[in-house]
Amino acid sequence: MKNTVENMLNFYSQIRKVYINEFTRRFQEKTFSPNELDILVFLSNNPSINTASQLCTCLNVSKALICRSVDNLSSKELLICRPDENDRRIQHLLLTPKASPIIDQIRCVCESMDKELLQGISPEEIAQMEDTMNRILERFVKKAKGE
Repeated sequence: MKNTVENMLNFYSQIRKVYINEFTRRFQEKTFSPNELDILVFLSNNPSINTASQLCTCLNVSKALICRSVDNLSSKELLICRPDENDRRIQHLLLTPKASPIIDQIRCVCESMDKELLQGISPEEIAQMEDTMNRILERFVKKAKGE
């Protein structure tokens, strides 16, 4: 297998699916779709990536699915849409305070899963992976800025 950015993104996509499946199982009684949980998690972890188009790209789902999920989360008062200051066509998706308890529950599930899934992987190995990913991210940021 080639070491490419696409492969890394595929790895993260697979990891995200495992987490979302676990969230769906644990949050069945709250009637969230897997995609709604995915959006809540993503927005809580990445507050600056908050438009429907960005979510489509990052979560690799259709705009229709994002729109339906955003509508459902908005009707549950967990999400609001704010127009961009410079371009009224762009809507920013923001979590409401009502989403905080759900996000806290999601974080508890994450901590539990992290403990289980990272068992047997040394702190040094995890630090090395984080260092490598930070270096790669820095290159992406520079590329995005046109450097």
